[in-house]
Parts: sequence; structure tokens; C-alpha cells
Amino acid sequence: MKISDMIIMCLRNLWRRKGRTMLTVVGVIIGCCAIIVMISLGLGMNEAMDNMLSTWGDLNAVTIYGNSNYYYVDNGSSSSDRPSLNDDALEMLKNIEHVDMVFPKMEVSSEYVTLSAGRNGRYRASWMQIYGVDFSALEKMGYSAEQGELPGDDADIHTIVFGNEAAYQFRDTKKRGQNSYTWKQQLADGTYSEPFFDPMTESVQLYVNNTKKQNDDGTYQSGGRAYEFKMTTASVLEQDTNWETVYCVMIDMDLAKEIINSYNRLNSVKNAKEPEYSQIKLWVDDINNVDAVQAQIEELGFNASSMASVRKEMQGQLGVIQMVLGCLAAISLLVAAIGITNTMIMSIYERTKEIGIMKVLGCYISNIRVVFLMEAGMIGLLGGAIGTVISYIISAVMNSLGGGVFAEMFGMGMGGDGSRVSIIPLWLVLLALAFSTVIGLISGFYPANRAVKISALEAIRNE
Repeated sequence: MKISDMIIMCLRNLWRRKGRTMLTVVGVIIGCCAIIVMISLGLGMNEAMDNMLSTWGDLNAVTIYGNSNYYYVDNGSSSSDRPSLNDDALEMLKNIEHVDMVFPKMEVSSEYVTLSAGRNGRYRASWMQIYGVDFSALEKMGYSAEQGELPGDDADIHTIVFGNEAAYQFRDTKKRGQNSYTWKQQLADGTYSEPFFDPMTESVQLYVNNTKKQNDDGTYQSGGRAYEFKMTTASVLEQDTNWETVYCVMIDMDLAKEIINSYNRLNSVKNAKEPEYSQIKLWVDDINNVDAVQAQIEELGFNASSMASVRKEMQGQLGVIQMVLGCLAAISLLVAAIGITNTMIMSIYERTKEIGIMKVLGCYISNIRVVFLMEAGMIGLLGGAIGTVISYIISAVMNSLGGGVFAEMFGMGMGGDGSRVSIIPLWLVLLALAFSTVIGLISGFYPANRAVKISALEAIRNE
């Protein structure tokens, strides 16, 4: 018997008992929908989790921290066994497999440096994070300028970049109390209050503190012209969720090293250590390699952290939720499988004489088995196809309603961040169709074997 003949026969048999067939298909549709929707909710949870974690930090990034203070005296009594985060360490980290990019930062403590702006240094930063960086890497790191342009390789060593709200950290030395500060606040017309000065137009100075000359307000005087640096503002960065970026200023890495060495020289720091990086951030080529890279860094003795550990813990929790959802969906598909088995057994009882005639006419036993298996498989495939379409509709409705309701319903707590509640990728569609078809074939296996075992003579005599 040709395959085409068997397919036509299967379709005719299913259509002849269309009422029973459709009721059985409905069971498969429900089971298929349940599996697709439940898995799609799990994928939505993962996306929402990744989006949330990405606001905390880059998921592909590993951050390596140096010693807490570069200015401590090296008297051999330090309890830290970590290797120095210097240029040699930087080169070693660059050569680690799967590392795409390395971005070192050198913190210049505001306790040792004063940053001022305006004529005669009228505005002073009461507190400021000052970092030495490689300006040529800013654009690669994803930084962008709201005002001005990001400096590049050819930038002057006395170039400075302001964080979006760094100018608000300056106080007016000619005012007292709360009036000496200004904060970024939204005004009635929707605009924001301005800082005391515009870093793009006002002069900015940086000088090394002379701890031997203290002012009445607790600040320190400059160490002299040799320790003063007139800066040129290249840009003000766009708003960012990272507080270090928002409130910091960035200077050239070589200038940062010069300032640290100048402070040690000016204040006669004995046995001063060579300037080290406060932080080195590196990017891994794939999120799945972050754990391995972090483990390798820690084996070298460095203190490293990443979002991978947090992500792994949260994925474990989501895995439990997904397993529960999957079990619930599997129950409905199991019920559908029982329905298919029942339908095929009933079909065999009704078609006993037909089976006997097929055997008498010389039809192969294997062909009879294939016909019944094919009918069961078609029921599964048809239910899977319709279930997939309905699943897309359900997914679209959930996504259109937004994450709030469904996120809380399923314990995600992450609605409204742009994440999709339900995600149905192509592989899930193909998997659902294949799975429903296989379930149909498995459900039809027992009835098909029962059909081929029926005696031809008894089948013909059957009424």
C-alpha cells in the first residue's frame, strides 16, 4: 500500500468520525497550549530577570577590585595577600581566554585632591569621585555625551569629563549653610534647577592638597603651582543609572598617576606604593563564559565579582517555578494522550470487519499498524498546530495587557520594565508540534498492535 493511499485512508477515517476526532483534538489543543504558554511564561521570567539585572550591572562584565587605599604605607604588615592591581596584572587579565575588553579605573580620592570651578575657585566640590580612565575606551564602554564630545586618543592630558550630575556636588564658598548648595530638582515648568556653574563654559581647576596647610573650614590649601592643574571640560555624560557615572568626574589615567605621585611627594609619604588601579572591569564574549572567567581570575588571587552569581541563584528559583508550571501542563497533555488511546481503541472495535477484509486482501500487517499509528499521529499533529496558534493569541493578549498583572500573578514582580510576559520562540513551536505528534504516536501504539493481532476470519464474521 502506498504512503499516499494510507494518508488518504487516515484522513477519511478521521473525517468519518469527525465529532469524536474533534473532541480528542480539543484535549491535545488544551495540553499543547498549556505546555507552550507555561514554557513561554518561564522564558518571559528569564528575560525580565536579565533586564532587571542589567540595570544593576552588565551581565557580561566581571569587576576586579584592588586594595582599598593606594596611599597606605607599605610597612610589610598588611594582611592582604592579594596581588597588586598594576600594569602587569592588567596585561595578564587581557590575555585570559574569552575576555573581549578591559577597562581599568584608578580612583583619586577627594581627600587628597580638591576640585574647584569658576573665578578664583569659588565653587568647590564637597565630595567627588575622581577616576583616571583611558579616554579612548569611553565610547567602547557605551558612554555617550549629553554636552560636548567624548575625548579620544589625542585628548590633552588635562582633559576632564563630568558625570551628568557631578556639577551639583560643588558648593558656593561665598555662601553659608544650605544656600551654599544646589540640588537637581524638577521645577513647575518641567525643567530642572541648574547647578552654580556650567562645567562646559567655566574654568575648572584641580590641585593636590597640602595636608600641612589646613583652612578654617577643614579643607587644605594647594601645594603650589607645581601641584595645580587647569582642566578643560570635554563633555558632560548623558544620564545613567550607575551612580558612579552620574556623580563622578573622569580624568586621563596618566594624570591620575601623576596626581597620586605628587601627593605622596608633597606630603612626604614614606614607602609610598606605586599607584594601582582601584578597579578593572572586563567584558566576556558570552554570558555563559562569565563563571569560568571569574573563577580563573579568583584563582590568580584577585577579588572579583559579577552578576553571574546573582543570576544563577535567581535562575535556580525560576527553575523551580518553571518545573511546577511544566508539571501542570504535562498533566493536561497526559489526559489528552489517554483520550487519543481511548479514541483509537473505539475505532478498532468499530472497524474490526474492515481490518479483517484488509488482511484477507493481502494487506501487510505493517501497513495496518502504520494506518492506525498515522491516525493517532495526525490527531496529535492537528491538536499541536491549532494549540500553537491559540498559544500565540494568548501570548499576545498577555503581552498587550502589560507585565504588571501577570508578573505579580506568577511571582515575577518585574512588570513594566519593557520585558515581555510571554515569549514563544521558533524552537518552542517546533518542539510543541513534534511533542504532540510523538504523544499521538505513543498513544496509538497499543491500539495499533491490538488491531494487527485480530484474526482475519473472526474479523470478517464480526458484525
